[in-house]
Amino acid sequence: MTKPKKQKMDKMVLFLIPIGVAINFVGGQIAGNLGLPVYLDSIGTMAIGALCGVFPGAAVGLVSNLLNAVTYPPNVFYAPISILIGIISALLSNKDYFKKVGKIIAIIAIFGLIGGGMSAVITWIIYGFEFGVPPTSYISVPLYKALGLNKFLCEFIGSFCIDAFDKAISVIIMVGILKAIPKRTLTKLPLGEIYIKEDPDEDDDV
Repeated sequence: MTKPKKQKMDKMVLFLIPIGVAINFVGGQIAGNLGLPVYLDSIGTMAIGALCGVFPGAAVGLVSNLLNAVTYPPNVFYAPISILIGIISALLSNKDYFKKVGKIIAIIAIFGLIGGGMSAVITWIIYGFEFGVPPTSYISVPLYKALGLNKFLCEFIGSFCIDAFDKAISVIIMVGILKAIPKRTLTKLPLGEIYIKEDPDEDDDV
């Protein structure tokens, strides 16, 4: 009886991976078409990582980046960041980080530092040790012109600010998605049981 259950769970995970990629794509398109100073292209990565584990989360991040690279080739260099976000989402999910307000704030800071820091370094290299493109440059360039700080420092500050803002919105949306998933679906996912409420009266639940 264990084998059919495992197969069913695997099929559910495989079914959700392309959905996670689609969520990333739609979020990225919305942000890009509206000219928003965010990316919104990692919501699916975080959600699948949190629900399905390290490898599915990493897979969604990688595939999403490869798809984005079709229209904007430099995106392929940022794939390690997306993969890392999927992995970290799974690891933090196991520690109940997506269920408590205080821990969610910590997640946003973690993702902001990792995403912003790595993005700044990658951007600095692939753009020939110069500023990158919007939305990061909306902060980095004016900061450099106004204060005359080191260019890389300005790029790092701009990248962190944008990434932290992006991850704050993305995490909030992702937590909303987790709360909306029915219990019968959560029980079929590797990490789904983490999000089945045990104490509805717990004050600091999100």
